[in-house]
Amino acid sequence: MEYLPFKGLTERLFKLNFKLDQQLVESKAIIDKIKAKYDPRAEFNRWRESLEGKSWKEKQYKNQKGCCAICKQLIPLKGSHIDHIKPLASYPDLALDTRNMQITCPDCNISKGNK
Repeated sequence: MEYLPFKGLTERLFKLNFKLDQQLVESKAIIDKIKAKYDPRAEFNRWRESLEGKSWKEKQYKNQKGCCAICKQLIPLKGSHIDHIKPLASYPDLALDTRNMQITCPDCNISKGNK
């Protein structure tokens, strides 16, 4: 026989725990959406496609005299890559810092990876 003030306590606690679990799942989904929006790679990709990003790329290409910053070979602007000197994986805070960017040929950028 249960003591009257504690009658149904187990059931109420179980229901409360279930609601908390549901709220935790919903909160995690919201947090994941926010993280995806502010992911350094996503931020960089939005900037790269913006007028500011395209203008920077053209200016930097001219500053580099149309050469890859790594192998120094002449490269076309179209198809060239914007490379992060210090990689995004290690330096996410530099994702939009143009002092950390250079124009490279696709081969150099891909072979460099996260080095």
